[in-house]
Amino acid sequence: MDLDEALRRIVEEGVKLVDKCLSKASDGTTLFRPDGGGNYNALWTRDFCYMLEGLPGCIKREDAVEAYFYIVSRQRGDGAIPDRVGINGEPYYNVFGLKPPTDNPQFAVKIAWQIWRAYGDASPFILTADRLEKALGSLPLSSSGLIWIDPGSPHSPYGFTDCVAKTGEELFSSLLLYEAHVKMAELYGAVGRTEEAKAHQARAAKVKSSLGKLWSGEGYFFAASVDCRQPDVWGSAYAVWVDAVDNQRAMEISRWLSSCFDKIVKWGQVRHLPEPLVWEKTLTEMKPGTYQNGAYWGTATGWVAYAISLTNRQLAERMLTDLVEFCEAEGKAWECVNLDYRKCPDYVATLACPSALVERINI
Repeated sequence: MDLDEALRRIVEEGVKLVDKCLSKASDGTTLFRPDGGGNYNALWTRDFCYMLEGLPGCIKREDAVEAYFYIVSRQRGDGAIPDRVGINGEPYYNVFGLKPPTDNPQFAVKIAWQIWRAYGDASPFILTADRLEKALGSLPLSSSGLIWIDPGSPHSPYGFTDCVAKTGEELFSSLLLYEAHVKMAELYGAVGRTEEAKAHQARAAKVKSSLGKLWSGEGYFFAASVDCRQPDVWGSAYAVWVDAVDNQRAMEISRWLSSCFDKIVKWGQVRHLPEPLVWEKTLTEMKPGTYQNGAYWGTATGWVAYAISLTNRQLAERMLTDLVEFCEAEGKAWECVNLDYRKCPDYVATLACPSALVERINI
């Protein structure tokens, strides 16, 4: 199986999963659940964003716009964007800890940007620009402009590590913040608001310049600066994916990922930390080797494959073909897996996120 065939199958199966995940809210809004089996029976902000990023063509413009407003219309008074909204319209903001995860404002921006980019429709952004500004303003920041989680009051960071007690300056949500400022600048530019665009360009530059505080000097970024100051596989790869690092550092990350391939990849899916590491602190009990504490996820496959491809294309292609072959052998795409462990079948992000590689087919 070559790269083109692997990506074709990933996209085809991803589209099928989106169809399986559809549900209706009590007000008639089409909801996009994270999985096809109803294990997560609500509209999650970040999971919906990943569907739009990887598989925009399979979602109708009107459904995407309605789902976006279903989320942002329930913004809290302090600016917080819901982590998810239930079928009855009830919003949920927190997961673990007393504050919301540090990523939903960024994902709301990314959804607005995807709608503009995929459908040429900037009107949802125009109508909600003030909401998005307030959302970004609600995020806790250090003096350097990176996302900050108080070690004295830990709470969920990036949602795909929402059980992990990362504190201090946190990498992945900071990368999402950099990405959100870049996208806000592009959106403002598209609607002729140049001063706002310049302001977000400056904020993006500040975040990017501060990321070095979390650089290990050994080819990877730390996940956070205080608790869980450990090698971040997903975050290091994502820094390359969103162009938050220069070419030299991207190559260092690529070589590091390649060098520890057997410790981070299984069946084309990716661990958060190199084996045998597990998180130093968690917000809830997780058995080592399971879920966010050592299982392997397809969500990060595309980012890691792309980063690895900069120095080892053959290894990157192997990741994608392995993912396809594993899902076909299992008859489903799981949320995460390990040798004797499977969690949540028909999980959309497992294939939707790698599908975004289609636009970078020249890897």
